Amino acid sequence: MNYAEARALLDRLPRLLVKPGLARVRRLLAVLGNPERAFPSVHVAGTNGKGSVVAMLDNILRTAGYRVGRYTSPEVEDFRDRICVDGVWISEVDLALGAARLAEALFADPDVPSQFEAITAIAFEHFRSAEVDVAVVEVGLGGRFDATNVVSPVLSILTNVTLDHTAILGDTPEKIAWEKAGIAKQGVPFLVGPLPEGVAGVVRAECVAVGAPLHSADRLAVTRGSSDLDRVEYVVESDGLPTRIELGLVGGYQLENVRLVLRAVQLLRASGVAIPSDAVRQGMGAAQWPGRSEVVCRRPVVVLEGAHNLAGAEELARDVARWAPDRRRRRLILGILADKDVDAMVDTLVPVFEHVAVCRSESPRALGVDDLAARVRKYATEPSCYDSVARAVRDVVARAGAEDVVVVTGSLTVVAEARRELCAG
Repeated sequence: MNYAEARALLDRLPRLLVKPGLARVRRLLAVLGNPERAFPSVHVAGTNGKGSVVAMLDNILRTAGYRVGRYTSPEVEDFRDRICVDGVWISEVDLALGAARLAEALFADPDVPSQFEAITAIAFEHFRSAEVDVAVVEVGLGGRFDATNVVSPVLSILTNVTLDHTAILGDTPEKIAWEKAGIAKQGVPFLVGPLPEGVAGVVRAECVAVGAPLHSADRLAVTRGSSDLDRVEYVVESDGLPTRIELGLVGGYQLENVRLVLRAVQLLRASGVAIPSDAVRQGMGAAQWPGRSEVVCRRPVVVLEGAHNLAGAEELARDVARWAPDRRRRRLILGILADKDVDAMVDTLVPVFEHVAVCRSESPRALGVDDLAARVRKYATEPSCYDSVARAVRDVVARAGAEDVVVVTGSLTVVAEARRELCAG
């Protein structure tokens, strides 16, 4: 089986249908000899911030000398970028080999696994074959019934809980918290970011029920210092950690992610993982995460931000005011998936920008351009309309002044397509 055949095989599996439960992925992993048991993991759940936390921890651990597997979703640059070992994507050959090993099992049972479940199994087999020392694994959706919730973690992390995927995870933060807290494991430290009290109560109850020690980063003193569109400086007051960290991830929301990562380092050290202070500083300084406040052009400035829910939109609105104090210089390219809280995202983002363009990504879940444009017009703003992300990017960037700031956002699918247009070659 070659790579094209492997992709065709995987594309036969359900991609949009979410199928809760772990039986299917366990069946696939059994066929592979249970590779998920071959390495310890750091398991990361949360509504927002998962990818950034994973990227920073991956870099820190690699800088400390460990061989690290990284599993994330969805892809932004390439289908293979979800599965990395020491920062290198899985090769086409290895992905095809993994798919070939699963080919017979994929359709052997009437309960066909999802594409995500199959990719998860391929990732864990790749990590075993590569003999990783540790894997940093991002939850795909929720946590309790997510395909990744078969790993053996040395640390579990919950970044935050806000409303997203409500049709699947529940229509209140408490219901969503119950799903995400389901990654807690007996005896494994469970680290949480800032949580509202009702949500925190759900998480505490889950940790008590399974016997997971609960930790937070609340008492870790980290402040945001000087910043520009290239770097942000953070000042840290804690023994054993760098006093200053420069981060290339410039979004304002990274403050809480930085605090979580530093507390995670402390907990990993307590469990016996040796992480020198220099590895923390250097690893975080080199961390990159495509599509998260990523500056891809300079004149005009073009920022790709994968904000795909209300919480992300609110953070982005604050960042835009910092990046472009003059509202007349702000241009928005917006595309949103139809199953998101579209009105709330539009209400948050559109008033911040002088010029708005709406588009539709290639995702079958994407909201139509006419529908999105109608919602934008509530603000007496006549948006430019485009039937593709690529056309929107080409036109808006060409029309922008050298001092303008163009922000592309609304979903990771929009960001991925914009990135291909802007970063090709």
